[in-house]
Amino acid sequence: MLFNSLGYFAFLLLPIPIAWVLPARARVVMLGAFSVLFYAMWRWEFSLLIVFSAAVDFVCAQEIHATDIVRKRRGWLLTSLIVNLGLLLAFEYTYFFYDNIALLGAAAGYDVPALEGLGIRIILPLGISFYTFQTISYTIHVYRGIIEPTRRFPLFFAYVTFWPQLIAGPILRASEVMPQLETKRRLSRDDLSRGMLLILTGLFKKVVLADTIASFVDGAFSIDPSLMTALDVWTATFLFGFQIYFDFAGYSDIAIGSARLLRMKFPLNFSWPYMAVSLQDFWRRWHISLSAWIRDYLYLPLTGQQFRTRSTGGLAVAAVSDSNQLDRVGRDRALLTSWLIMGLWHGAGWTFALWGLFHACVILLYRYAPFLSQLPKKVPLLGWCLMLLIAMVSWIPFRSTSVEQALIMFAKIANPFDYTWAARRVRGYTYILTAVVLLAMLGAYGCKWVQETYAVPRLVVSAAATVSVALMASSILLFMRDVKQFIYFQFRVS
Repeated sequence: MLFNSLGYFAFLLLPIPIAWVLPARARVVMLGAFSVLFYAMWRWEFSLLIVFSAAVDFVCAQEIHATDIVRKRRGWLLTSLIVNLGLLLAFEYTYFFYDNIALLGAAAGYDVPALEGLGIRIILPLGISFYTFQTISYTIHVYRGIIEPTRRFPLFFAYVTFWPQLIAGPILRASEVMPQLETKRRLSRDDLSRGMLLILTGLFKKVVLADTIASFVDGAFSIDPSLMTALDVWTATFLFGFQIYFDFAGYSDIAIGSARLLRMKFPLNFSWPYMAVSLQDFWRRWHISLSAWIRDYLYLPLTGQQFRTRSTGGLAVAAVSDSNQLDRVGRDRALLTSWLIMGLWHGAGWTFALWGLFHACVILLYRYAPFLSQLPKKVPLLGWCLMLLIAMVSWIPFRSTSVEQALIMFAKIANPFDYTWAARRVRGYTYILTAVVLLAMLGAYGCKWVQETYAVPRLVVSAAATVSVALMASSILLFMRDVKQFIYFQFRVS
């Protein structure tokens, strides 16, 4: 059931009033039951997989907490990691590993049959990478002594399966969610208004902006890259950058707004990423919960730095300090490893690995080039322009269907002789749309900056908000014809 469908909002209407009147324990059971029902509407058999994964981590956490023997604690932690990561690797990366082995076999003269030819067909469970990361974070936090495990399985299960964040995040820690599940709060006007506004904003980003841009992106990337000009490539990648932002930020807004209507306050997952002044700043603003997870459970442990306990701040918070235990080469190796895994987490393909390594190389360049590292503070406008170009061009391998296509497009923008208007293959109105979206985003951010910086009369703010809500609502009704899949679902389903 997609968040941008009428069926989802019909489903959401039922648990909202129940969540506000039930006592805490009954509400936890109700939310867990609705979460299983929500997931089972896709494929009921995979809901059993979530129950199994949650049960494993619940038991492992209890056993870790029950003993002070280091060997046993590590054994139970390892059990949790093997089960969860084993399931993730089996479902999401079997095709990737097998296909690469088949390519090596073909190069050596062996005929390796495809998995489908052997009667093997693997369906990727929706949200497996998201809820796997959540359950792993819980077990690790218990192992680190940050939290004590709950003895109530319904509470833990509701945290793992809470449907607004189950399919595509945000990836939150147990300490951020479970206390809210148990806390009794009164229904407030702020919760209702804020939740509905977030849902409306998310629908506008997805239905009106992302889905409208999608057809232009598909048309641009369907062109033979060898026939494109550098301007064509820039236009295509800028538009895709806008599409994926509006699509995924829209999903996050709907998820956070739905949670707010159910008495849960989640931190924002996106914070104007394209207004960042450096790539590090970009990852402080983009998919914050994921980059914070990579920071605390991969990068910081690899560098010997102190981990953090909140899903805020993003990967950019992991600035390397002078007291770091690793040498420069070790820190750089940790950065490359983290970004390679970050790329492959998004999809089982070498294009995603290339996307991750591209980010790692640029961050290393910022780390070692004094001009670049000082640019955001000394000349923030120039820092923003450079960041925007880097962030947008990084989406080329993410959207490309092959590494070859991505490399050809990279070569186009690097060749000064390909910057020609006469030979363009992308249509002129696609260029116009790109400029309009960029200017509209700058205008919206400018309005936000003025409101936060100056004492704007409340009447003006209220009037602008009313007009904005009316325009978003009317445009959603106008554009909400065909229900389209969210981008992250498309990349993550085999």
